[in-house]
Amino acid sequence: AGPRTAQRLFELNPDVLITGNGPGGNAATVLEKSGMKIFVGAGQMTIKEAFEAYKKGELERF
Repeated sequence: AGPRTAQRLFELNPDVLITGNGPGGNAATVLEKSGMKIFVGAGQMTIKEAFEAYKKGELERF
């Protein structure tokens, strides 16, 4: 599902992706081409917590 999900995200063209551990190799390649900013470290957070952490600059850039 990784490369397929990455391709779909590429098509949607979001500015930011917030994730737990970051994309795997093939998915990372697809996402890097899109220019989207990827932030990691939200694995144990709710969506609301992850968004708040992103806004506060508490997540690490992939």
